[in-house]
Amino acid sequence: MDKLLFKRIILGLLTICIISYIVYLFANSNFAKAVDTEEAVYNNVSDIIHSEALIVRDESFVSNDESGVLSYNVNDGDNVNGGQTIADIYNNESDAVSRQQIKKINKQIKQLRTLSNSYYKDSVGLDTINTQINNNIFSIIGNVNTGKLDDAGEICNNLLLTICERQLTTGSVRNFKAKINELTKKRNKIEANCSNKLGTVSANKAGYFISDVDGYEKSVKYGKIDKLSVKKLRSIKKKKTPSNVIGKIVTNPVWYIACEVSPDDTVTLAKLLNSESTIYVSMPSVTTEQIPASIYSINQRSKKDRAVLVLACDYMNSFLADARKENVEITTISYSGLKVSKRAIHEDYVTREVKDKDGKMTKEKKKVQGVYVLHGSELIFKEISIAYSASEYVLCNPEPPEDVLFSGETIELYDQVVIKGDNLYDGKVIA
Repeated sequence: MDKLLFKRIILGLLTICIISYIVYLFANSNFAKAVDTEEAVYNNVSDIIHSEALIVRDESFVSNDESGVLSYNVNDGDNVNGGQTIADIYNNESDAVSRQQIKKINKQIKQLRTLSNSYYKDSVGLDTINTQINNNIFSIIGNVNTGKLDDAGEICNNLLLTICERQLTTGSVRNFKAKINELTKKRNKIEANCSNKLGTVSANKAGYFISDVDGYEKSVKYGKIDKLSVKKLRSIKKKKTPSNVIGKIVTNPVWYIACEVSPDDTVTLAKLLNSESTIYVSMPSVTTEQIPASIYSINQRSKKDRAVLVLACDYMNSFLADARKENVEITTISYSGLKVSKRAIHEDYVTREVKDKDGKMTKEKKKVQGVYVLHGSELIFKEISIAYSASEYVLCNPEPPEDVLFSGETIELYDQVVIKGDNLYDGKVIA
């Protein structure tokens, strides 16, 4: 036989064997089709109740029978003492505006004088001043981003003062006499063209002041808020306020949010009431802040009826001081964990080593719920502990209590969880 022909026959047979072997591997070995995976990452979910709420406070009217234009000395939400002057009365609006300008200028003059005197007595280091400037800038940016604008004016004023202090420290200015003289002349000119105040209005009680009067002040008895029914809440309307009322004093720092909730919501809320947990309320039209609150009462006739949820709060600012009837979002329970698609959940066996009655180590086997994780090219089955379940995914606890998992091991952050694949099993090699 021709040697060349013989070599070709041998080569052909070898090629057929190799191809047959490769086909055999793909058909019968652990190698399989590729799988689709999804990375396990942390996610947060909250149970939220949406409702319309009525704000109830312990409010006392402040009255004024004198004629003239009012100029308030305090801001909404500010604490006042009994007998403290909360407003001045002027002959006209122009005088009222002028007096406010004079107060602002006097404050600036006082701050500049104090700054000059304190500099020569106790000079502050430049590094400290630069840090203060940066902190004030970051505070302004943070407040703008979060919508906390009620104290933005004060922060801006502090920023200007620290910049002035830096000018003194670096020697770019020797003093502020020229600026003080300029402000003094401006103040004197304004004073020469406005009349003195006609009188004052004082706080009749201690508490925090609110200038706005909306007609809901007497709609619900503060001391009987735990008796407020769904029918009464739905029927509440504004009442006519006396014409001489110019504001109100909230005498109790605790105020209430009363809103209607469903029978299903009351089941969860009742558990939180017993645990005295803190929950958070959002009022999107009022502030971007989440307001901490506690459940004061759940007013419900029977388990099948809708109820009035009453939340107690003691946090206050100028925005909340004006709130009355608001759409609210109440966060009852928050869940966090590793997000896993429900398509990834399977049942498989896991084992663990335990001591028998003779003290020898033996293996126990149990079918549990878990997921397949792609580790390199191999599938590993990991048990899971579900903390929250939605329609298409679950949140798994990455550190569940010791007695929850049979195997003692579960998925970890950034695990590649298999969400699609055929014939999955622990130890399978993926091509």
